[in-house]
Amino acid sequence: LSKAQEKINVVADSRGCLDMDIRRSETKKNNTHTTRSDDDKKGTATTNTRTASRQRRPKMPPRRTSSTSESLRRLSSEFSRRRSSFMEETLELPDSFTGWSVVISGLCSAVLGHEMSLQKRLTSPPLVFGQTSDNPLKSIHDQLTHSKESIFARPIQPSLFVGTRGSIASAAAYALGGPAAKDRHITFRQIITMSSDGAKIALDWELPADTTTTIIGGRREEENPKERQEQFLKKDITQPVVLILHGINNDTSFGYMKSLMRACTNRGWVAVGMNYRGCGGVSLSTPRGYTGGYTGDLRSVVLHISSRLAKDGKLFLVGNSLGSNILVKYLGEEGFEQTLPSCVKGGISLGNPLHIDSLSISFPWGHLLSLGARKGILEHFRSFRKMNNPHHQQCVHKALFAATIGEFDKAMAPIFVRNDPYFPFTTKIGYASGEEYWTDASSFKVAQYVSVPLLTLLSKDDFLVYNTSVQKMTYLLENPNIMVVKTKCGGHLGWQESPPDSKNMWGVGTSWADTATTDFIDVVLQSTQSKNNKDGAGIGLAATSSFIGEKVTPEDLNEHLRTNSRL
Repeated sequence: LSKAQEKINVVADSRGCLDMDIRRSETKKNNTHTTRSDDDKKGTATTNTRTASRQRRPKMPPRRTSSTSESLRRLSSEFSRRRSSFMEETLELPDSFTGWSVVISGLCSAVLGHEMSLQKRLTSPPLVFGQTSDNPLKSIHDQLTHSKESIFARPIQPSLFVGTRGSIASAAAYALGGPAAKDRHITFRQIITMSSDGAKIALDWELPADTTTTIIGGRREEENPKERQEQFLKKDITQPVVLILHGINNDTSFGYMKSLMRACTNRGWVAVGMNYRGCGGVSLSTPRGYTGGYTGDLRSVVLHISSRLAKDGKLFLVGNSLGSNILVKYLGEEGFEQTLPSCVKGGISLGNPLHIDSLSISFPWGHLLSLGARKGILEHFRSFRKMNNPHHQQCVHKALFAATIGEFDKAMAPIFVRNDPYFPFTTKIGYASGEEYWTDASSFKVAQYVSVPLLTLLSKDDFLVYNTSVQKMTYLLENPNIMVVKTKCGGHLGWQESPPDSKNMWGVGTSWADTATTDFIDVVLQSTQSKNNKDGAGIGLAATSSFIGEKVTPEDLNEHLRTNSRL
């Protein structure tokens, strides 16, 4: 009872204080009203003295307010006063180190919670497409998906803050320097000259780590890298070789190229990074740069490497972005003519646009790609000036002022280097328009003629090539030798991952695409070896050309390509 009486007294006191506040506010308002009335009277008297002709306006009686409106007004003013005082007390910034630590810790916890929730939503296994029933690709598919730990069966967990966002993952893949160089990985550069027009191509080799050591005077000494390089250049290559192509405006020094090359050498294979003409710090010896549709340089490099391989040597081709389009186009052309070297056992296509249409690239990517292409012209401007043809000079000058990559392609199309899609793949110059160049360069038209196992990786959040790739995916799935894998995240060539069994969940993780590429190559090697053990032949894959067994003429192939272009 005493506690209840105390509560009643407190309530009564609070009501009394509230009534006193209301009376004070009314008294203050009445005094203000009286003061204002006196001032009005003084002002009226002064005005009548100065201007006698002005008539005095009748004073309106004060407006009476009802008791209900007066009560609402009081409640509103009281609520506003209480709310302002509450906001001042709540939003007051901390004035001590401890207070700031608490605020910052709360914000970091909220951001980390959102990021981990996003990571959980994006973590999922990839989708695998292909003809996997009763065809030679079935065994490869089964080995890559047979268990929960397989590369195409386990979930892909993107790394926090980097892998969860496609643009940041792509920037990390391009900007980072890749794995640190080690003494045991021998790297060197080889310059070869194209027989078609004298262009120079730089090949950056990386050899597997040397595990052989000699004991001299009780100390372990490794083999001299210089001697090992000389021995490698003199002898035939017995290890599998992986030839890797870079994307537009890039070279082998970019992070995704170094990372993939190191992943291959860690498996005991030889990695080769191919720099296109005018890339990798090599001067452009001809007034013709690389394009997305010219396969002549890749064809020459493949023949050069195949001549260095041992009798049972194996070569795999990996393409990134624009390089993947060149790779698929090369495999399709060679597969159609059945002229692909026997040492080529498979290919991997990463971020392939399939259908090249530079005008469809949205802002700001089209402007950035154009900036890189114009930078390449300025770096080799002396080589472009060697051509005194006024039409050639006009195309170059027009390309220098192109705002987007679509405008750049249209300006340079009349002087682009190209090749025939049929044997002997003669080199030619120029397209009638940018549209003709994009049609000729698109690899989806010849993808159905690829005659070796081909893995295509595509990310749903790839802001450059996802839309065009999905639209032309049916051309890939028509070929029983092609497997298409689509991931939920990864960006353009990013795929920054923190595997579930890894302790590193932050920032830049390992590249899931590197693991997928090397696992695919390893499975193809095992399949090839098992076939050789059974019947002494290589892995037999389905030939999908409708002209197999018939006599093919260039006119037949041109008509077939035109039909695919209309489709």
